[in-house]
Amino acid sequence: MLLVVITSGVPRWQVYSLIVFMSGCTGVPKELPPRVPPARQLPTVPMPPNPPAAGLARVVLDTTDGPMRVEARGDLEFVPPGGNYRPTRFGELCVTPCVVDLPAGKYKLYLTSAGGTYNHGDVDVITIREGTNYYVRAPGKFDPPQWLHIWPSVIVLTGITVFAVGTGFALSHDSGAQAAGFAFMAGGVAVSTAGGIYLYDASRGSTQEGATTAWWEPNSAR
Repeated sequence: MLLVVITSGVPRWQVYSLIVFMSGCTGVPKELPPRVPPARQLPTVPMPPNPPAAGLARVVLDTTDGPMRVEARGDLEFVPPGGNYRPTRFGELCVTPCVVDLPAGKYKLYLTSAGGTYNHGDVDVITIREGTNYYVRAPGKFDPPQWLHIWPSVIVLTGITVFAVGTGFALSHDSGAQAAGFAFMAGGVAVSTAGGIYLYDASRGSTQEGATTAWWEPNSAR
């Protein structure tokens, strides 16, 4: 309805061009500044009463945006909690906040929402040392592009309408009307251009790198 009202009297080719423009107006996502590293605070999760088994390190995992399911791929073989001791390089660890025991080494963590509180995944790397390792993650974010935004579209449509009105005046035989028509056309181009830039920027989506706060304590520290 809004499109019909604003574009009444506008040549069809301009309307069709606008629809094609808006439907394809999703560019490269904006890169937002990385998230601020979380504060160095102990996660609120009960610690197991017994120390890790020989050859394992304790890892305390937490995330700032609600519970997240953590899977890990390790450079060294590890045993997912509740698994057996066959060699494996990938497995699910836990849902944050949580505590797990793993062999020391370097791991790539894959984090996904556990309860719908966070709808995007995240990937990070952690190096585990013998002792107690604390890992708190502010996960990275990705907002997908959206092709239609109301106010930028209204601005573009308004500019096209102004340009069309100016074209009508410019075709007049009256010099005063012609001058007004050219002014309207210039204004329509300016408004449409500004609206197009606004629409493009609003339609790009965004990405934001996550941030990690990690620290380590030797076994004797606890």
